[in-house]
Amino acid sequence: MIEVKLSTCAPLWPWLRQMPGGQAEWGPFRFHVDSDVRDCDMWVVFESLEKTEIVGCPPERVIFIAGEPDSIGSYQTEFLKQFFYVISGRQDLTHPRQLRIQQGHPWFVERSYDELFSLPPVVKTRDVCVISSDKAFTEGHQQRLAFVEILKQKLGDRLDVYGRGIRGFDSKWDVLAPYRYAIVLENFSGDDFLTEKLPDAWLAYCFPLYFGCTNVGRYFKEGAWQEISLNQPEAAAAAVIELIDDPSNYEQRLPAIISAREHYLNHAQFFANLSNILQSVLSSTSGKCEQVTLHPNSAVFKLPEAPAAPPENITWRDKYKHWWSSKV
Repeated sequence: MIEVKLSTCAPLWPWLRQMPGGQAEWGPFRFHVDSDVRDCDMWVVFESLEKTEIVGCPPERVIFIAGEPDSIGSYQTEFLKQFFYVISGRQDLTHPRQLRIQQGHPWFVERSYDELFSLPPVVKTRDVCVISSDKAFTEGHQQRLAFVEILKQKLGDRLDVYGRGIRGFDSKWDVLAPYRYAIVLENFSGDDFLTEKLPDAWLAYCFPLYFGCTNVGRYFKEGAWQEISLNQPEAAAAAVIELIDDPSNYEQRLPAIISAREHYLNHAQFFANLSNILQSVLSSTSGKCEQVTLHPNSAVFKLPEAPAAPPENITWRDKYKHWWSSKV
């Protein structure tokens, strides 16, 4: 096995639920997730480090994955120099070997890989929902809130709105699973930045009306989602009405949903995506082991002076910590 040290921004997150059988292995790789190891064949850092670490590892196999889009914070050049490769969809990074590819953010629906892979289509009893919290500390958040407000005016009781500060919930699976359609809105629109929001809808067998990653077709086959624009809420509302007014629409789209969720689980989710990257790195680097020192993440997150946002709304580290700590 190829031993991979994986340091993440969220050591309490249930990473192993994304592996078949809950085992820390994918293909030829064995992952040591947020574990202390003396030596490894490859070292991956997702978003940040808790502390300075020294590990025996080939320097050309030390990789950083940026978890945030251009609109949130900035990564200092000196921090990024510690890594031989940087995985990101950002446009503002200075690094000689940035691999532009979606980052495979882990899913939020509370099910394991095994449960999701074996789960047949679920019974649908409701039409359409959207999850949109009331946070508004970026322009993207503010635009999303305005968009959802107009949708609600157009659709009335036909649209159910969930989210922190609006209509709270304990389980994302329980929210999504009853619905045929889900309006999925990222906080950032650009190439190669795709969070858990879109795949979460597929995993719950929802057909997504989607705004966010502008080249999502690079990663999934057309037909598994319908694009909408935050600048055209009336058109989005009309698209929703057209879908839910014809009961046959969902059944026609179900095969594409099934195909997308299977592709995501086996090729595009965090460990599958990372394993593809690691295979490519292995083929182009040597395996000479040296002592590698990595210092804590020096990312600087810049927030507006007012209103102040709760800390859990700022970074992926805090996002995961807040979400999972409420369940353990």
